[in-house]
Amino acid sequence: MSLNTAFDCVAGVSTALLVFAGAAVAPSAPKPQPVSDPRVVEVVAKRFAFEPTRIDVTEGETIRLMVRSADGVHGIGIKKFKVAEEIPRGGQPVMVEFTATAIGEFEILCSEYCGKGHEGMKGKLVVRAREGARR
Repeated sequence: MSLNTAFDCVAGVSTALLVFAGAAVAPSAPKPQPVSDPRVVEVVAKRFAFEPTRIDVTEGETIRLMVRSADGVHGIGIKKFKVAEEIPRGGQPVMVEFTATAIGEFEILCSEYCGKGHEGMKGKLVVRAREGARR
């Protein structure tokens, strides 16, 4: 066997070993988990109501409220989910995003004084259990 032939054999075996070792050691990339986009709910704040007055969601669901004012300055507050945003006049929407992590009924309140009917300006967020969820 010539020196070149021996070298070619050793080089071939070395390359094969490196490829095999790399395949054995290289971890497989984790499969990406499907990420669902938040559900968008458009909300209008106006004297002295929210439209819609009730929002139904599922536990664990991420919600993106696009809230705009139809008249003056308002606010939106949902204490349980630490939502507190001012909604300026002019109709430009304000985005409020949160994940519904608790089951129940939660008040949606106007957090900015907007006139004599302010105290009655309420809505309701209803979070229901996921189907098949064990309690």
